[in-house]
Amino acid sequence: MSYLVSPFEVSSQVLPEPVKVRFVHLLSAIATRHSDTIDCIFQVGGQKVTVAISCATLTELREQERKSLSDQQVAEIAALFLRRTLEQGYDATQAELFLGGTRLRELARELGYL
Repeated sequence: MSYLVSPFEVSSQVLPEPVKVRFVHLLSAIATRHSDTIDCIFQVGGQKVTVAISCATLTELREQERKSLSDQQVAEIAALFLRRTLEQGYDATQAELFLGGTRLRELARELGYL
């Protein structure tokens, strides 16, 4: 299955010039890293950055709010989170960012998914 998250550029407060961000893929980290996350992998200025989406939060949305997010929606939420994180000064030296709970819900609502 193919997910469409268009490449984008982001200006960061800590970098001298905008960085190019490209979505690479989405995978279950339960099997690969033994983590309770769905990983969205991006290339940020040539470096791999993982946005780890909490499976617990996705399960809560499905069970409590009766909202299931598609893989495409999860990838788009991860891209928005990464964009905002970069804009706030993250310099892409940290390899993994975690997204769950309230912040995931806020971004999903902003994108119209909840």
